[in-house]
Amino acid sequence: MSNHPRIDYFCIMMELKKKHTIPSEFAEFLGLEYAYSTSDKHKKDNGQYFTPKQIADFMGNLASTKTNKISILDPGCGTGILTCSLIENLIQKSAITEIELVLYETDENVLTITQKVIEFLAFWLAEKNIHLKYIINRADFVIENSKVFEISTLFGSEIVSHYDYIISNPPYFKISKNDKRAKAARELVYGQPNIYSLFMGVAAKLLKQDGEMIFITPRSFAAGNYFKAFRQSFFKDVSISNIHIFESRNKMFKNDNVLQENIILRATKQFNSDIRITVSLCDKGLKNPTEKVFKTNSLIDLKSRDKVLFIPSNDKETSTIEIFKRWQNTLNDFNIRISTGPIVAFRCTEFLKTEGEINDSLSPLIWLHNIKEMELIYPLQKGKKPGFIINSDESRKVLLKNKNYVLLRRFSSKDDKSRLVCCPFFSSDFETGMVGFENHLNYIHRPNGNLSENEIWGFSALYSSSLFDTYFRTFNGNTQVGATELKQIKIPPLEDIILIGSKIKEFNKPDKQVINEIVNEVLLERTYVKNTRSTNNFTRIGVA
Repeated sequence: MSNHPRIDYFCIMMELKKKHTIPSEFAEFLGLEYAYSTSDKHKKDNGQYFTPKQIADFMGNLASTKTNKISILDPGCGTGILTCSLIENLIQKSAITEIELVLYETDENVLTITQKVIEFLAFWLAEKNIHLKYIINRADFVIENSKVFEISTLFGSEIVSHYDYIISNPPYFKISKNDKRAKAARELVYGQPNIYSLFMGVAAKLLKQDGEMIFITPRSFAAGNYFKAFRQSFFKDVSISNIHIFESRNKMFKNDNVLQENIILRATKQFNSDIRITVSLCDKGLKNPTEKVFKTNSLIDLKSRDKVLFIPSNDKETSTIEIFKRWQNTLNDFNIRISTGPIVAFRCTEFLKTEGEINDSLSPLIWLHNIKEMELIYPLQKGKKPGFIINSDESRKVLLKNKNYVLLRRFSSKDDKSRLVCCPFFSSDFETGMVGFENHLNYIHRPNGNLSENEIWGFSALYSSSLFDTYFRTFNGNTQVGATELKQIKIPPLEDIILIGSKIKEFNKPDKQVINEIVNEVLLERTYVKNTRSTNNFTRIGVA
């Protein structure tokens, strides 16, 4: 060991520079070492999915230039690869002389990597006569910056630092609404929040007036009741300018065994009248993505309460959005409701039975696995799930009257070809007065009446169609199918739905091709040639 620490430090940095020409390469190298040596459980518990260098470079390149002195915030920084890529891109575009950098990381196992990377970054910049002043905070980002929710005056904003750039791949995991972070950011919270939305919401409030934030996150915030409060706050604070979509969701974080539909977004304090959407198959297509520009008001109605964000990835999805905009009605206009199955199995164990015969005292219990596309399969044993529920005075509060319904799965699996899986439920199939629907399914019903046979078939076909599935995917970015989202979707006139049902019911177990032919013919005014299913002689329809 030398007696001159500065010389030792210089030698170490020069050796690193021989192996890694730029800081982002060093960050990726250490990140890969960490990913391979750390358990999936630890990474999942901490919501850690480290950003590949190709994606980090793409995100860094989205940033626009500002002055020669800039400030950067990287919450949940991990190895610091996003910060490195951002700075590497910015110094190529403008003559930056001074950078103030604030990073947040709470995992002690990662912090040693962060420190090494940022030290190398500072050395690399110093050689270019760029001064880097940095702070690595070991505190929780949301808690540490919760004052942003308390500011009610212009003078109050002085107690919070604001930044030119905020770049982040935040952690992804759900937290309880009683979690201290959820309580600190209650403005963003409804139900059980995901931590990534709190990072986004806080960051939006920490931007300077000409600042910009660049995040890679799940796209689940775009719709749904649980993110409604977040969207109301977020879109009040910032305006999206860019969105990048990955068509292959399982190749992005390939070193971390994560399956997640993610997007990259850039947002600014200044309003953007256009949103540029780019699409690549995975990280390998980032240098030459497809691109389309949309008017902001065509993808999000900022005057609405829900502020749902549509994210079309191709022309088919774009045209499908336009089709749905022509319709004016929702289920509620036809005295039709959609609700969630009331039976939570572990709370009703004393009423559940695995064997029996359906009668007035024993009702069928329908689970998610009983629902196949356009077909209810009952009984269908899966594991030890009971298929019956006792009909008694005590259990009746979770039972429903046996009448006509449309049943939809609340969750789709990665193997499902359609996000929406539904089927008709006819009261005549069960000789009992009451039925049980488990909590993992939604059901469509008419509260003060009954759905007709044609309505049942028509709604089942509509929700099973490629047209409807395509539309749903433009704003729903996860495997959950919420009743609230379905309630808000505009649907065609009831007479058209009834006409679809009258045609669909002529087929025995209509398949997707039959469904699409009939739905498209009725709703899009295409030519429908009646045929038998066995000939399989249908002309394919374009839009869906």
